[in-house]
Formats: sequence, C-alpha cells, structure tokens
Amino acid sequence: MVYGKWHRTAIRFTLVLVAAFLTMLGFVFQQPFQAASHVSSPVATYSQGLLRLTIPYEALHAGTGRFTVEVLDPEDQAIGHTQQQVKITARNGQLQSEVGLEKSLAIDDLVWHRVRYRFEYDDASKPDLEGTESISQILSRPVIHILGQQSYIAGGQAAVRVIVTDTKDEAISGRGSVQIELLDADDKPADGKPRVLFSGRLNRNGTTEAQFRFPAGVIGSYRLRYVADTPIGSTEFTQDVHLEDKVSILLTTEKPLYQPGQMIHARALALDRSEHQAAAKRALTFEVEDSRGNKVFKKATATDQFGVASAEFGLADEVNLGTYHLRALMGEADAPSNTAEIALNVERYVLPKFKVSVEFADEKDGKKQKRGYQPGDHVTGTVRANYFSESRWTTPNSA
Repeated sequence: MVYGKWHRTAIRFTLVLVAAFLTMLGFVFQQPFQAASHVSSPVATYSQGLLRLTIPYEALHAGTGRFTVEVLDPEDQAIGHTQQQVKITARNGQLQSEVGLEKSLAIDDLVWHRVRYRFEYDDASKPDLEGTESISQILSRPVIHILGQQSYIAGGQAAVRVIVTDTKDEAISGRGSVQIELLDADDKPADGKPRVLFSGRLNRNGTTEAQFRFPAGVIGSYRLRYVADTPIGSTEFTQDVHLEDKVSILLTTEKPLYQPGQMIHARALALDRSEHQAAAKRALTFEVEDSRGNKVFKKATATDQFGVASAEFGLADEVNLGTYHLRALMGEADAPSNTAEIALNVERYVLPKFKVSVEFADEKDGKKQKRGYQPGDHVTGTVRANYFSESRWTTPNSA
C-alpha cells in the first residue's frame, strides 16, 4: 500500500515537471527574436532612398524561409517593403536586405521611422524570428572631422585634412569622395555662383588632404561646406572661416629725428603674402599724427608696379614737439585691410661745433719754416678735429 501510493505520487510529480517543461518550451518558441548578448546589434545605412539592413541572428534551426522587412512611418504605415527567400545554414549569422522607400527622405525625417523584420520558416513547425527596431538607434551615418584653420589669406594656398568615419568613429569600407565649396555668411554660393574649391577621393582610411586656393579679392566672413559621399550615405558640414587680405608693408623714412621746418620723406614697400609678389596698383594712404593726437598730414596714393609708394610732408616752423606717428593704410582709409606704423621724434637741436686744424711737420712754434709749396711737394703733417661738448673741447680724432 505504501509503495503504491508513493509510486502514484512520483508519477504525478513527473507529469507536473513535463508539463512545466513544455510550457517553458512553448514560451521560448513564441517570443520575438532577439540577438544574443554576444551577437552584434542590427545596423542600418541609408543612401539615395535605399535603406540597407544587417540583422544578426542566433538561429535555433537550419532551414529555408521568407525574410520580410518593412519600413514603418510614425503612424505605422509601411513606406517600404521587401521580401526574399533565405537559407539559414549556420547557428550564428546575419540577414541582409535592401529596402527601397516610396519616396526619398532626409536623414532628419528618416530617424523617426522604424524597421520591422520577420523570418518565417517554410517548415511551419519551426518558430519564426521577428523584431522591430527604431531607425534612430541602428542607423550608421558618416561623420566629417576637419583639421584646419579658421582664418586664411584671400588668394592664398590652403590645406585641410578631412576625415570621414561612421558614428562609431570607425573607417567606412568602400570608396568615398569629398567636395569643398565656398559660401557666404548666409550659406549661399559666394558671388552668387557655386564655387567648388576642392573635389577628390577619400583613401581607404576615409581621409584626404585637400589642397586648394582661395579666390583673390574675396575678403571677410565666409563658410566652407564639406560634402562627403560614402557607401553608407552622404553628409555635409559647414565651417565659419575669415578671409584676410594679407599684405606686409615696410614703412621707412630717411632719419628718425626731425626739427621744425624740415621735410619728412616717407616710403612704403608692400608685399602680397598670398602670391609672394609686389602688391602693385593698390590704394595706399599716408597720414601723420602729432604728439597730441592731431592729424597733421594725409595723402591718398597708390603703389606702383613694384609695390612702392612715397610721400613728402613739410613740418611747420612752429609745431608741437615730441613723438609723431607715421602710418601707411592700405585699402579704404576708414577701414584699411593692412597697416604699418613707425614713430618719429620732432625736437629742436643744435649741431655741435667743430674746430679743425692742420699742423705741418716743417712748422716750429706754430710758424712755417717754408713759405709755400709747389705741386709735387711731399707734405707731412697732423690734422686735429675738436668739438665742443659739456663745456669743454674734446678731441675725438687726430691724424
């Protein structure tokens, strides 16, 4: 009796375990497909209205079936659909598909959509694999990195390092290209026309050294637009830059010290740094400011074919003494593009007085032993030059 009761209890317990196992097995078969922890996440790329998907999987069974992918808008309406026959042979692998959208969408609009995928075995007894992903979470996009300056010389040579990677900062396989355009501050083509500064290929590491020349005469705030085309899509980036008219001006006068009533001779030599040539036929203005900040001279002129300009300014007999400032302003005098300045001293001074004497060798006690000399006579003597300084006579040199 006891043995029979125990046997029936063991049978009932075994049936309970079998039912629980079948319930768990059914739960595993019915749950949506999810990638295992050691399997990479789904990845999507988008280019020219075509969405490419890579779905990693861990298959429970080998076999063939239909792989269906749909792109859903925020209202769950399908705007793209594809279906293909797929054969699964390995336990771990990837399913790939390309979905053409009904109409091309911008990246900013596409990220609000979702992807729904499903793999149905031809053998209905095998479980289906399915899932839904937000495109914003799985979309891999190209990213542009720029190594360059923020200011350049108008008309000068420039070099920029352009690096294009994906959102994980990894190199993008396949061929890519980059184009650089010059825009004004309002993101419009400079001078109303598209101006392409550079167009070239990216190397296998997704980088290129773009070398180009800025147009001459374009000065001020502009923007550079970088447009990159890659196998995973296109992207662009704009950068603010400032173009400057860089001219080096050498400003000189014949001396650093002047007296009232004297003439100041000024000369400017201009070199265009973008071309490393003389800045010819460029507007240039000379101006002089006295020691009290008064503008006492101004002359508008232009450089010649050698980049040289000059001016003369006569000081009045009664002027403010002290340090004067001479300036050369290239371009508009009110808003010059390049300037140069030097300081001059205007002071009253008196030249030292010199006394020069000659002593001949045939003199004795200051008297000549010989009354005259004829051509061809050999004369030996001493020349003495003294000047008056600090209330005494000084002999700087004698011979």
